[in-house]
Amino acid sequence: MAPHAGDTEEYEDELRNALVCVDNADFRNQVNSALAELKYSIEFASTADEAFEKLRFNQYGLIVLDERFGGSAPESNAVYSHLVAMPMTTRRHIFLALTGKDFKTGDNMAAFAKSANIVVNEKDLTNLKAILKKSVADNDQFYKVFRESLVKMGKK
Repeated sequence: MAPHAGDTEEYEDELRNALVCVDNADFRNQVNSALAELKYSIEFASTADEAFEKLRFNQYGLIVLDERFGGSAPESNAVYSHLVAMPMTTRRHIFLALTGKDFKTGDNMAAFAKSANIVVNEKDLTNLKAILKKSVADNDQFYKVFRESLVKMGKK
């Protein structure tokens, strides 16, 4: 029996949830534009407390977080600290894009050191759509077998 023509397309085109924690209005608009074009359902947090509330009641496949969100220094960013401290069973389902002025976009070692999936220099936010499209697809491909195994074992 042949699969229905829309089966895989429907899965690929379904809206995904994204949380944006970016203070700068211009940067937030660039992020919003990129995520909308990538068909994400977008929510914004304007404070760390609002982000915690949203994280408590919603599941996000993608979070774009400015390392200075909420006016904090990168090392004291409460939302970042919360995400890094999440249990791995929860965290592995979230693609974290960390933005900042000192990152080299796509620097895998910096991303690894920051427990993020990708780091993006704020100067590159104009290219965020292409950056996320490739990096999210790469991440999905990397974890595909792992996620399928979890489902088969009944652990998803």
